[in-house]
Parts: sequence; structure tokens; C-alpha cells
Amino acid sequence: MPPAPPVLGLDLGATLTKIAFRAGELHTERWPSRDLEAIRARIAALAPQRIVMTGGGAAVLGASALGAAVEGVSEFEAWSRGAAALAAEEGLALPARHLLVSAGTGTSVLVVDGGSAVRAGGTGLGGGTLVGLGRLLVGAASFAELAALAARGKRGSVDLLVGDVYSQGAPIPPHLTASNFAKLASTEPADLAHALVGLVGENIALVCAGIARLAGADTVVLGGSTLAENPALVEVLTQTLGLTGLSARFLRRGAYCGAVGALVAGERLAGSA
Repeated sequence: MPPAPPVLGLDLGATLTKIAFRAGELHTERWPSRDLEAIRARIAALAPQRIVMTGGGAAVLGASALGAAVEGVSEFEAWSRGAAALAAEEGLALPARHLLVSAGTGTSVLVVDGGSAVRAGGTGLGGGTLVGLGRLLVGAASFAELAALAARGKRGSVDLLVGDVYSQGAPIPPHLTASNFAKLASTEPADLAHALVGLVGENIALVCAGIARLAGADTVVLGGSTLAENPALVEVLTQTLGLTGLSARFLRRGAYCGAVGALVAGERLAGSA
């Protein structure tokens, strides 16, 4: 049996709880946040000496039931620390000043400048939007089902494009969206799913573009569970951010930024003890 990890990082989100710990190398796991007993059982099995929590659901888990010293770290601090650690692990060089996007159930945008991170905005559009509207529009039973549908859909048959409005002489590129869901030439589930991903992704990107201009940043670093195994959303974000002049960089394990940041904070606490 491997030794108990000295520190465990926990990020308890609205939908998913992420765990990070080191046992020779960095390990990450995720669990449904509603399954508190399974999460407690996993923590008990790992038997860490110290637990550092972040995220909106941290209070619900119950620190007294976890059997180890428990500290908390703010969500935004955890995200910025975790993103920096994961970028270094993945060999991704980040400029000192950039935006950091947490695409989870909703979306938060942080401005990172050196060692500081400040939340500068966000939007209620995110993975929760995709799951809820996906269930209503196409009967998708899960996020994974919706993402799989979107990956093979064609939203150009659902969205009204600039080229549909201007037969010639369009003032902006004809492939851009003029109005989401305004054409509806197709009601195929895959096309509707792709259009839904387009609506969410374009608007997240445009929120980022406005914040980036104000912050003087030209790089957007993106992570969060909504991006995991969702190539259609990654493509929409990359294209839309590129059209605004921004460079998009995706963290491979970006869903775990909060948990890894909590782990890093705990390791610093342990090192200073």
C-alpha cells in the first residue's frame, strides 16, 4: 500500500469535486459533488495528514468528519496557483500578465499579474447552461452525451450567419454568427447541440475579450471541467478569441486548477511548519 499523502487538495464545485495529491507524481481525481459519502470514503482511504479545501461546496463536506487538519484557501487564489503549477508541469510558458478562465458550471475570469490574481468578471454561461439547455433541446441525459453530439453537429444550419444576411459585400467575415439559433434550417440533435455550444463558447470568448482589453492582456489561459472532452467548445473558444486578437492556451488538466492550487497552498503550509 502506498504511503498516505502528506497533503490533499480539494476543490468542491457545484457539480464536480476535484482531488489532487502527490504520490511520487501528481494525481488528480474527480467525483460528483452530490455524492458526499463517496468523497468522504475516498479521503478516508487516502488518509492525508493535511487537507486544504477550496470551492463553494467546501462547507458542506464537513471538516470535522475528515480525520485530518483542514485549512481553506480562496477559490481565486487556488485557481491561479494551480494554473501556474499545471502550466509548468505541461511545459506551457505563460506571460506574467494574462487572463485565467475557470469554465465550470458557470464561468469566472481572473486577471493574473505576476503573483496576484483578481476576479475581473464572468458569466452565468457555462457547463451548467449546456447541461440544462441540452436536456431541454435535445434530451441529452448528461454533459458527455451533449459534448459527443456537438462534436458531430453543424451549427451553421441552426445559426444565422453573416453570409446569410449579406449575399455580397459583408462588412465582417461571412462565417461569423449574426444571430444564434435564428435560422433553424435543421433541428437535428447534433446540429442543435453544436449551436448550443457555439452560443455559450462565443459569449464566454466575447466576455474575455472585453476584460482583456481593459486589463492590457493578450493571452487567455483556459481550464475547467466544461472544456474536458469537449472539442467543439475548445474550437469555438479558440476561433472566437483568435478573431478578437487574443491567444488561447488550454491546460490539459485545467479541470483540476483549484484542487492543484489547494494542494500547492497546503504544501507551502507544511513546508513552513
